[in-house]
Amino acid sequence: MPNHPIATLTEKAVQKVRQALQGRSDIGVRLTVIREAGDFKYKFDYVAPGGADPRDFALPCGEYQFFINRESETLIKGSTIDYSSTGLAQAWVIDNPNPAWDSELAREISKVFNETINPGLAEHGGHIKLVDLKENIVYVEMSGGCQGCAMAGKTLYHGVIRILSEKFPQITGLVDTTNHTAGAAPFFTTETGTIPTFKN
Repeated sequence: MPNHPIATLTEKAVQKVRQALQGRSDIGVRLTVIREAGDFKYKFDYVAPGGADPRDFALPCGEYQFFINRESETLIKGSTIDYSSTGLAQAWVIDNPNPAWDSELAREISKVFNETINPGLAEHGGHIKLVDLKENIVYVEMSGGCQGCAMAGKTLYHGVIRILSEKFPQITGLVDTTNHTAGAAPFFTTETGTIPTFKN
């Protein structure tokens, strides 16, 4: 186990751990981090006596320990772990500097969505998010004004795929995974609400 912490716990986070464990027989909590669709997912579990993995990273929380799953090291390293309590809203807040995608191409495509495509869609209340990248096929999900919009197909056919093809010639197609039937003005009637792969 390294001598230096891989993440920083704020005082509020330490207090939350101690409060959560008060009156329990557990010795700490364990944080596990995974990547999913360009986002980090954080899972907290109680750690019972004898349930600690000596290979995990351990941060002190008074009489308790805050364990970080050893396999989560590269996904949490350098993060600040905080707990926010404002009124009725309470939540863990993790400032994570690590890339949410595990490939450079996915990171670059996601950046194009955020910096080039979505600012224009935001004017109409729409948003498109990269959710997967497999074998040079881009999988996206539309939300806001784009979900269920009759112009969604045109936006993808004539806008998004053109921009992505110009910037990333290795991209061979795009698949919309959106459930458009759940949108404000749904126009798809298929069970999945997906648009077939678009090829150049």
